[in-house]
Amino acid sequence: MGSNGTERIITPYGEGGGAPPGRDGRAWSLVPVALLRHAGFPVSLLQPLADPVAAEGADALIAHHDAVCRLAQQVKAELRAARAGREGDLASGVGMMRPFRDEALAQLGACLPAPAMEAVEGYQSAALLLDRTWRAFEDGVVARLADARRHVAGLFRDPDLKQVLLLSNDARFAEFEAWIDGGAGGSHGHVRRMTDLLTMYLQRVATKNETHSHFGPLSVARLAPDADGVSWTEGPLRRAAFLSHWAGEKLAEAFSRRPEVSEEVRPRRRPLAFADGADISLYAFETTTGMPGDWRFVAVTTGTLDPDRLWLWERCDGEHTVAQLRAAWAARFGASGPDCAFDAALGELTGKDWLVGRWEIPIGSADPLHVLEGHLRRAPSPGAGRPAGTSSDLATVHRLRAQLREFADAPDEARAPLLAAMKETFQKVTGTAANRADGMHYADRGILYEEAYSPVGDLRFGQDVADVIGRELSLVYETALLAPRLRIRREQEILRRWVEARFGTGVPVPLQHFYASFYADKPALARECEEVDRELADLDREFTALLLRDVADSASGVHEVVVERERIEELIDRYPAAPPALCNPDVMLAAADAGAIARGEFLAVVGDCHAVREVLTHSSFAPLIEAEAPEVLAEVHSRYLSLLDEDEELVDLARSHPDKTGAQLLHPCPDLEVYGLSPKSRDQVLQPRHLYVTARAGRVELRAHGTGKRLKLLAPLAGGPSIRQDPLSTFAFPRHFGGIGLRGADHDHLPRIRCGRIVLHRERWRIPARAFRGWSPGVHRANGDAAEFTAGRRLRRDLGLPETGFAKIPGEPKPVYVDWRSPLLVRQLFRLARKTGTATGSTTGSTTGSATGPSTGSTVEFTEMLPSPDQLWLDIGGQRHTSELRCAVFSRGRA
Repeated sequence: MGSNGTERIITPYGEGGGAPPGRDGRAWSLVPVALLRHAGFPVSLLQPLADPVAAEGADALIAHHDAVCRLAQQVKAELRAARAGREGDLASGVGMMRPFRDEALAQLGACLPAPAMEAVEGYQSAALLLDRTWRAFEDGVVARLADARRHVAGLFRDPDLKQVLLLSNDARFAEFEAWIDGGAGGSHGHVRRMTDLLTMYLQRVATKNETHSHFGPLSVARLAPDADGVSWTEGPLRRAAFLSHWAGEKLAEAFSRRPEVSEEVRPRRRPLAFADGADISLYAFETTTGMPGDWRFVAVTTGTLDPDRLWLWERCDGEHTVAQLRAAWAARFGASGPDCAFDAALGELTGKDWLVGRWEIPIGSADPLHVLEGHLRRAPSPGAGRPAGTSSDLATVHRLRAQLREFADAPDEARAPLLAAMKETFQKVTGTAANRADGMHYADRGILYEEAYSPVGDLRFGQDVADVIGRELSLVYETALLAPRLRIRREQEILRRWVEARFGTGVPVPLQHFYASFYADKPALARECEEVDRELADLDREFTALLLRDVADSASGVHEVVVERERIEELIDRYPAAPPALCNPDVMLAAADAGAIARGEFLAVVGDCHAVREVLTHSSFAPLIEAEAPEVLAEVHSRYLSLLDEDEELVDLARSHPDKTGAQLLHPCPDLEVYGLSPKSRDQVLQPRHLYVTARAGRVELRAHGTGKRLKLLAPLAGGPSIRQDPLSTFAFPRHFGGIGLRGADHDHLPRIRCGRIVLHRERWRIPARAFRGWSPGVHRANGDAAEFTAGRRLRRDLGLPETGFAKIPGEPKPVYVDWRSPLLVRQLFRLARKTGTATGSTTGSTTGSATGPSTGSTVEFTEMLPSPDQLWLDIGGQRHTSELRCAVFSRGRA
């Protein structure tokens, strides 16, 4: 790859790279803008953690154990034949592969024939050697782990890796930095805890593509028909720092409490607050377990308003300021309506959370400081008896903005002090701690987050790659959406029957009554949905059987199955390609280098396929994409419109994530406010109270008063793929949350499934979590790092696992990279698996085999690493990086 901004273009296309023609009615339209995310550190950083000597030692020890086990069985047979030993105690010791004591050997020598005694002596020698070998191996693993821990701690002296710690957990950064710079010492337990954390960070930033800043940088890619091969330019890495949404909200709340600006606040009713006459109820989607099937739409507060408060509540529309409402109150009540009565009424309504009575940061805004600056500039100027607080707050905003810019551009050593200064300002202004949500993975814990543009710039892929993503990979999109589409069709019918029976045909049912009635009747409706679940399970079994038709036993040593495209299309064609759908596939190209991509010598692997709101325009990195490719919003929105019927209107959601900043580009369509404030003008905002559901013309429809079309939501209010989570899910597009749609629920092992150069499914094993416990030979303790490393090597051998891969562990949000040759990485897997609650206890001695067969209880999914380290085409500065293209595809489908 050229440096200093030079461009490298690889041509021409090789033979055999052509894409098959699209199926009628099933064409997928590919947005020509994509996002490349790559690991910020090369995968080679993990290679020193692999310990081939330890792996060979463990394998040899396991083989020696198996040999001793065979000898033990022979000796036990000889003992039984000679009726030797007292009440089987000698045979029991042999069963545990315990060497004989000298007196026992003498006893046996007196009563056993020579051939039997020869077997005893062979066993004795092998058992003693096994003991010595194990003790030496255990000591060796301890020493090697200590070396590996020192190596990891040494790596984090690198300033760029230190910045990973600062941005991931700035609350503990000073502790990490002092420990690393101070020599990474301390008690054994402390060193172990610290290096375990560092190892987890290291495996993630060197293998995963969903982190941020310089350890998960992005590059905007164009899928250009006029481009040849793949080309890019190398330049500097560019960081961009943003204030977190929650931090912006805290500042907005603090500023708007100032007496000099509080009159400029525009109170608005909570979107999920509904009035029925004078009775008011505030609803929320709540769950007791956090599981998808447990959501409820419940009234969290209720009350009855007197006429004065009802009058005020109805006029809080988000457009009128407190000053205007105060004047209207005075005009209505005259002398009987003093300010204190108005303030009491407004305070009561906001105190019960029926009104939002403060400044807000609109949902999706990537620049909360810009919003705050706008609020403050519209506030009254100081002077004429007014305090100068507004000017002070405006200066705070300007200072924070300058510090954010400085932070993004600052040298590594200056960034921690800058962040500390920003945190101090934030805490002083808001009275709120500048860190929150300790221990939560999916949370903005600090007051800022950072993204980074990759050194890979002006990235272009040619027609061949575009054809693969838009046409050849359509098999993946279709199969991933088979079940979600079928679910929507079935649940639309369930919902229609229920609405007609509950409310009648043609009756407009206000949204709050619809929700309340649905959840009252949910037990019966859930039973109908369970029938749909069974149908989807049957579909999964049918699909799996089709793909594995030529494999007698998917748990055998078969590692790859090649399936003809026609076979898969036959299954797909049995089902309607309806309703219309979109998805965001994460596409990985497995190729030796960029030149191999140009020659068509690559595999295309879909790591994940998400069908939710389109993420190029709804994510924290959306503004960065738009800055490099301003056309992305128009490209995405036009494809959304192509999915609609003539009598449908597209509606986006203003719905915040409580723990994560999410930016979104402004689609030119109405917003439905759910949680938080829409940035659009009030005439472009729908409220839940405007919505109603009705059954007519043989279908159930979602409509809004004042609009003439059916509403098509970009996403349901509460999320989830089924009406059990949100009955409005059928009015959104089919939803799919990761994976490619093949569950293989009845198979603990699925081979890699390939169709031409498309990998439909990477090889995967489901392993009971209870299998992740230590193992040692004979009577030795089966806990500790050596026992767990040996158990990992044994598990790898028995299941035929590749040396590297990713483990998805229950309770862990992201897969964990595993190299079975690395005691330190295997330790992390076993450590996390123990937390599942089922991987308890220990195994000793043993003839016990590794867990195979249908798994029950909690399971760990282990998946091959594909692309493998030698198939990572993205070379930056001579180092290979994992990478993926996040794309957007849309399909109108057909009935």
